[in-house]
Amino acid sequence: MAVSAMFSACSSAQNGNPRGRAGTFLSVVFFTLCLVCNAAESNTTLSSYEDAATYDTAVPILSSPLQIAVAANFAKPLRTIANDYFKKSGQEVSVTVSSSGTLFAQLTHGAQFDVFLSADTARPNALIKAGRVNAEDVHVYAKGRLAFLSSHTTASTPHFTAGALAGKKLAIANPKLAPYGNAAKQYLVNTNQWNAVSPHIVMGKNVLQTYQFFTTGNADYALVAYSLALADKRINEANERDVDEAGAILIPDTLHQPILQSLAVTAAADRKAAASAFARYLLSLDVQGNLPKWGYQPADDSLSVSVTSSINENTRVDNRATRGLP
Repeated sequence: MAVSAMFSACSSAQNGNPRGRAGTFLSVVFFTLCLVCNAAESNTTLSSYEDAATYDTAVPILSSPLQIAVAANFAKPLRTIANDYFKKSGQEVSVTVSSSGTLFAQLTHGAQFDVFLSADTARPNALIKAGRVNAEDVHVYAKGRLAFLSSHTTASTPHFTAGALAGKKLAIANPKLAPYGNAAKQYLVNTNQWNAVSPHIVMGKNVLQTYQFFTTGNADYALVAYSLALADKRINEANERDVDEAGAILIPDTLHQPILQSLAVTAAADRKAAASAFARYLLSLDVQGNLPKWGYQPADDSLSVSVTSSINENTRVDNRATRGLP
């Protein structure tokens, strides 16, 4: 039986979007088969990464889809994860994709998500403070990296200059909504480029829309999740440059706050067992071991495989970012 997946993209006009681009909201629906295992505690929670890596628990299949809300940067890896989960389960899953800030706002206004995969720790922790979830239901599931994308050979020069930016645009996600946008701003501030770059910035409402500004030519440069750069075949060409000299530069994580991505199990009591089972799978060795190839580090430092090593095997990366871009 094949995995069935349905993608739908909704666009709405948004004032201030660059070059008339409409905002993009993605909703991804995955249909999966349910986990076959022995019956166990129906009220299980996540106590540690080690438990998640070794603890195998069967839970009842919900009659309605498990509702997963995911930050845009992690949407593509989640598709693969859901396909793998499909092989072990018969649980129908519905996935909603947007910025962490938008999903958090929806949760606080009553949205019924079972698991929230944020691109930061602040919003899941805010749910704890608000009494929406327990502390044991919040865990870091991945560590992200920021990358700079360029469609120009000028990416080899050390700093943005007025001449280099004339008539050009740099896309970043909205720092108020998207953790990767916040990291992008921190990087530009810490390298003393923010003031020069600000007039040329176009903002996406999430990192996926920001990446689309770059790929559609509505921005000449972009600061996005490195996982998105890995998925771009124009950029992900090992040891050689493309005709248009497009390239990716991995931003040193010392130039912005760590991008720790946390999940929160937000399900109601009668759905919590199924939600916790899905969260445990995200924290399992099967998933964590694959994170580097998607541009992330595992939640557990003891399992960390150098993202740079993974990058060197799969794509061309430049560490000029310590000197400024481009």
